[in-house]
Amino acid sequence: MKDKPAKTKKSREKPQRTQDQRRRETQDKILRAAIDLLVEKGYAGFSTIAVAARAGVSRGARENYFRTKYDLISAAWRAALERAREKSRGMARTVKSSSDPAGQFLASAESFFLSRDYVAMLELSIAARSDARLARIFHALFKDYRKRHDDIWIQALQEVGYKRRDIEKFVDIANFLLRGMALTGAWKLRQPRSHSPLAELHRLAPLLLTAPRAANRANSKHVRNPIRQIRKRRA
Repeated sequence: MKDKPAKTKKSREKPQRTQDQRRRETQDKILRAAIDLLVEKGYAGFSTIAVAARAGVSRGARENYFRTKYDLISAAWRAALERAREKSRGMARTVKSSSDPAGQFLASAESFFLSRDYVAMLELSIAARSDARLARIFHALFKDYRKRHDDIWIQALQEVGYKRRDIEKFVDIANFLLRGMALTGAWKLRQPRSHSPLAELHRLAPLLLTAPRAANRANSKHVRNPIRQIRKRRA
């Protein structure tokens, strides 16, 4: 009796990654490990050796991409800010179809300022007070990214009819409020018992922002609260 020829299975192997893809993935692992280490150990417990170990790469691989601690910090900080900007850009695109544009902005701002990325940035910004080289990195990135990030929302809110001067004031108030909330959260200080400061700002938004031309947007009682939606996803 003749043996039946073995059936050949179709190859299910994943397509091989290119060298450039592997390089980007390794860089991303290192940068995310740096953020995680800053959140969990603080700047005092931060070192390039610990980052490499956490990312699962060799010291040589880490040095190949980020030669010094400051190179690594600058790149991790920039990557976190870029993630925030891309997320804001995506949320800002939906403002025209939103019945609560101000709430949409506040939800976006909350998702950044109360994130792990921002806790890591707080660690670095406080350390920068006594580290001149770190301070230069901080001020350069803040100047570059903060304005560009705010401009995304200023433009989006202008397009639905709010006045630029009102928007700029509202954005500034929200930014300073959320920085304070981020600090109290990072330091585990007591939070307000009876209300959320951000919810209070959301309630006051109609007083701070001149009603847009399309003021008769959808019935407000049927509007979903964007801030509450983000908190549900985070929980």
